[in-house]
Amino acid sequence: MEPFHAVVLTVSLFVLTFFNPGANLFVVVQTSLASGRRAGVITGLGVATGDAFYSGLGLFGLATLITQCEAVFSLIKIVGGAYLLWFAWNSIRHQATPQMSTLQAPIAAPWTIFFRRGLMTDLSNPQTVLFFISIFSVTLSAETPTWARLMAWGGIVLSSVIWRIFLSQAFSLPAVRRAYGRYSALPVVLSALLSGYLRSDFSMKA
Repeated sequence: MEPFHAVVLTVSLFVLTFFNPGANLFVVVQTSLASGRRAGVITGLGVATGDAFYSGLGLFGLATLITQCEAVFSLIKIVGGAYLLWFAWNSIRHQATPQMSTLQAPIAAPWTIFFRRGLMTDLSNPQTVLFFISIFSVTLSAETPTWARLMAWGGIVLSSVIWRIFLSQAFSLPAVRRAYGRYSALPVVLSALLSGYLRSDFSMKA
């Protein structure tokens, strides 16, 4: 495969994953709804940083080593599942009795909290590791030049950042936030979907 075509295919396959309702999508949407655009953007940047880390490992074959080390990969799955379930439970608990004043005024918190939330969600998601291993094994080869690998990495990071910012903008619009106030069960539903996703994901990899 021509190097440039490999770059385009790699980034295109990554972009297709944006429409898969997984943990990374959930954390940016939920944070944007509950805490506003700025918090959503920062959370999204945390997710994009995780993508940059794992895709960088994948480019040099290190992600494969992680999955081959059963103890390390099992630890990622266990800790990741526990963290995401804890986050889902907190979302349900905090939205059990929503106050309209809270909905009208985004929750303020240090930016590091939101960035860490996005980063931890991405890094603790075993599907992220598996995805980059599978995509690079198809689109890249030992003969792929360094410049093409770096272009693919840059395209992945850039598209990840753009997508997270778009999500944050869309789900922090006043109309969407008003709908959030009327349908306050949304975080509960999303949390339940996340929990179900985790259970099915772990059962398939058990």
